[in-house]
Amino acid sequence: MRILLIDDEPQILSFLRNLFEVEGWDVHEASSGAEGIEKIEREHYDVILSDLKMPGADGIEVLQTAKKIQSDAEVVLMTGYGTVDSAIEAMRAGAFHFLMKPFRAEEVLHLVRKAYSQRQLKRENLFLKNEARGQYQIHAVIGAGAAIQEAISRVQRLADTETPVWIEGEKGAGRGFFARVIHYNSSRSGGLFVPAACAGVPEELLENDLFGHATGAYQQAALPRPGKIELANRGTVYLADIDKAEKRIQDKILKLLSTKTISPVGSSQETEVDVRLIVSSTQDLDKLAAKGKFPASLRDKLQPGHIPLPPLRERAEDILLLLHHYLFEANPGRKKPLRGFSEAAVKALAAYDWPGNVRELADLVKSISARKKQGTVVDAADLPPEILHGRRRKAAGETSPAKPPPDVRDAILALDKQMARQALALSDGDKAKAAALLQIEVEALEKLMRENGTAE
Repeated sequence: MRILLIDDEPQILSFLRNLFEVEGWDVHEASSGAEGIEKIEREHYDVILSDLKMPGADGIEVLQTAKKIQSDAEVVLMTGYGTVDSAIEAMRAGAFHFLMKPFRAEEVLHLVRKAYSQRQLKRENLFLKNEARGQYQIHAVIGAGAAIQEAISRVQRLADTETPVWIEGEKGAGRGFFARVIHYNSSRSGGLFVPAACAGVPEELLENDLFGHATGAYQQAALPRPGKIELANRGTVYLADIDKAEKRIQDKILKLLSTKTISPVGSSQETEVDVRLIVSSTQDLDKLAAKGKFPASLRDKLQPGHIPLPPLRERAEDILLLLHHYLFEANPGRKKPLRGFSEAAVKALAAYDWPGNVRELADLVKSISARKKQGTVVDAADLPPEILHGRRRKAAGETSPAKPPPDVRDAILALDKQMARQALALSDGDKAKAAALLQIEVEALEKLMRENGTAE
C-alpha cells in the first residue's frame, strides 16, 4: 500500500509513519496541506490520511484535490476540533471516514485497512465495468447479413436514447447480449445493468423480485426490501421473456413506463425510479396483443424500440465468422491454438438448422476446444451426430426440412457413408452396437445404409 500522511504536527507524522512502516507500507508525508496537494499532483497514492485543520490549505481542499486528480484514492480526515458540521461536510465531499484525535493505534490501523480494501474493490469494479464496455461495444456484434446489420443499425439509433426497447428473437439468438450492448453504449453505462427472468417464475416471487416489498408484506418480511427495478435506479433493467409474465406483472411494468413509479408489495406508497427498460420476447407481441394475450397499451409503449433478431439458420453467411470468433475465445491460453475447421466440417455446420442459435454454436465450439488436441484442425468427425446427419427442425408451416445445396448434401452423404462403415467395422457388423457408437437408432442406421449404398 502507498499512503500519504499530511499533518502540521511533527509528532503526529512521526507516530503514524512508524505505525505504518511496521506494517510494510510505502509511507510518504507532508507537513502542510499545500505540500500534500503538490505531492498528490505529482504521485499516486492508495490512501491519504490528512489533518482537517491546517494553516493555508486545509483537509477539505486536500480531499477535493485528491478526488479531482486521483478519484480512486481513499481519503481519511483527522481532527482535534471535530464537530458534527465538519464531519458532514467531509463525508459529503467524498471522505472515506472521519478520525477524531487523539486516536488509538488499533483504531487508525483498522480504518486505513478498510479504506484500502474499499479502494481495491472500486478498482476491481472499474476494471470489470471497462471489460464489459469493451465486450459489449457495438462493433463486437458479429454479422454481415442484411437482417443482423439492420438489428445493429437499430441498436445504434436506440442506444443513447431513453426509449424502452423490445428485443424479439428465438432462444439463444442473442437477446441478452444485445440488451447489454444497448446499456453499455448508453449514457446509463455508469449505472447498473440488472437482468431478471420472467419465464418460469411464479407470479408472487417475480413481483417481489422486481418491485420489492414493504415491512409486513409477508409473514417473514420483518424489514423492507428493494426490488431489482429500484436497485437499477439510474441504470438499466432487463426483463427477459416479458411475454411469459402474468398480466398483473405486465400491468405494473406499464405503470412504470407511464409514471416512472413502482409500488412495493404490501405498500400503497409509490416510489419514484429512474430506469431504462429493455425487455425481450420469443414471440411477436403484436400478434399476442391482437389475440388479447398481451396488453396492447404495453405493446404500444414498446413498439418504437422494437429490434427483431434473425435466427442463426437465416444467417448462413455468418456461421464461419462466428465459428472462428468463438474458436479464438475458447483458446486464449493455448500455445498452439486449434487451427480452424476443415471444409467438410464447415459444410456440415452450414447445413445444420441450429435450433439453439448462436448460443448452441458457441457451446459447441467450447466443447470441441476442451477435448481437441492443440494445434489441430476441427474435422467433421469431431462434430455431434445430429450435425453430421444434417438433422433439421421443421419450422411452422413447413411440410419437410429445407434441403442443403447439392455440394453440401453430397459432402454429408459421403461422411454418413464413411462413418457407417467405420462403426460397422468396429462393431464386427453388429448394427445395434454400430448405432450406439453413432448415437442414433438402429432404424436410422439402416436408413443411412440404404441411402448411401453401404453393404450390410
